[in-house]
Amino acid sequence: MKGKTLFICLVLVSALIIGITVAVISEDLFKKEANTKEKEQETNVSWVIVNEDPLLGKYEKSDRAFKKSVSNRTITYVHERKIDGVEVTEDRIAYVFDKNTKKLIRKYVKWRDDLPEHLPPVPLISKEEAESIAKSEAKGKIMNTSLAHTRLCYISSNDSWYPLEPPPKNPCWIVYFADDEGYNTDVIIIDAVEGKILGHGVPFP
Repeated sequence: MKGKTLFICLVLVSALIIGITVAVISEDLFKKEANTKEKEQETNVSWVIVNEDPLLGKYEKSDRAFKKSVSNRTITYVHERKIDGVEVTEDRIAYVFDKNTKKLIRKYVKWRDDLPEHLPPVPLISKEEAESIAKSEAKGKIMNTSLAHTRLCYISSNDSWYPLEPPPKNPCWIVYFADDEGYNTDVIIIDAVEGKILGHGVPFP
């Protein structure tokens, strides 16, 4: 009887050890598979000048700097437009190539053709001045006038976040307001040269 009990105990212990071993192996395989998939999704990012990159140089004739992203399937080049360091919203040039064949898959260009090469020669109003103007406009119209963020930019044509048509030719201060929970309540657009309120943007979540 004792022998039978001992045998059953040994079987149970063996089953437990096998179960733990299988679980450990399964977890290890899962981690390896997850790491493999993660590595496959990794993207190598760098900055290149057109004339220094043979692939991009076949299609782009400029001295612009592009952000180059290499994934497991594609090579993507993106140039986001700036004028003296000031962003032009949504204006960009992008090329997507097949990594293996180097064939051009897609080219995207959105570029306002009515903007100067440099910022206006007259002084721009300061960020603080823009925020003061925006606060005066927002006072009494929204529940909370806490400043969330302020940025200087040129507004691109057909910009869904800043729907001004025609888009202003001067750079603009975009002043965002938020409530206590951090949600945007209003977005006020101010001409950075003339100091005029041009309209309201679309608050994002």
